[in-house]
Amino acid sequence: MNATTHRNIIPFDDTYILYDPDDVLSFLSAYFSLLPILILTFYLSWFIITRELESCIIALGQLCNEIMNNIVKNIIKQDRPYWVGDSFQENSIRSGYGMPSAHSQFMGFTLSYFTLSLLVAPLSTNRKRSRFEAVSLFLILVVLSACVTFSRVYLHYHSVEQVLVGFTLGLFNGSAYLLVVRVIRSLGLWNWLLSWPIARILYMKDNFNLAPVTLKQEYESFWKTISSKSQKKE
Repeated sequence: MNATTHRNIIPFDDTYILYDPDDVLSFLSAYFSLLPILILTFYLSWFIITRELESCIIALGQLCNEIMNNIVKNIIKQDRPYWVGDSFQENSIRSGYGMPSAHSQFMGFTLSYFTLSLLVAPLSTNRKRSRFEAVSLFLILVVLSACVTFSRVYLHYHSVEQVLVGFTLGLFNGSAYLLVVRVIRSLGLWNWLLSWPIARILYMKDNFNLAPVTLKQEYESFWKTISSKSQKKE
C-alpha cells in the first residue's frame, strides 16, 4: 500500500485535482494548479473584448506547447511519483506519464514569451515606465510559475525533476515560438491573415504589436473626446 492511501484526498470541486482538505498548503496548491486554465480563459476574454490577433497567436503557441508535452511524455514514458488508486488518470483524456510536467511547461512558455515580447518590443516614450512594467510583469510571472511548479510537486503529481524539465522545455518553446512569430510578422503574413474576410468580419487587428494603448492613454482619450463634444455643443 503506497503512502497516498493514508491521506484524506478528495477531488477539488469539479476538477480532477486531488488535494488534502485538512492541509491549507494542499488547498492552495489545488488553486495554483488551475492557473493555466485561468490564463487560457484570459486569452479568450482578451480576444473577445479587444479582437487582438496577439491573443490568438499566444493561444496557438500554448496549443503547440501542449502537443509537444504529450509527445515527449509518450516517448520518455516516465511514471508520476506514485499513483492514487489504480484507475487515476488511466481512463482520462490525459496521459498518465509525468515527464515532463505539462503545468510547469505551460508556465515556462508563458514566462519566456511575455517577458521576451516586452524586452524586444520598442520602448515607449516613457522609457522608465516601460522598463518598470517589463520588470514587474517578469517578477509576477516568476512568482506565479514558482507557485504552480511547487503545487505539482506538493500534490504528488510530479517529481522535482519532472517540473524542472517541463519548465525548462517551456522556456525554450516560448522563446523559439516568439522568434517564429516575429519572422512571420516581418514577412507581413499576419497582416495578410488579417485581410481574410473572417478576420474583417470579426474586426481583428494587430494593434498590440504596433502601439498598445495603455489605461492612461485610453483614459485621456476618453476625456479628450468628451471635451471635444462639449465644445461643439457650445
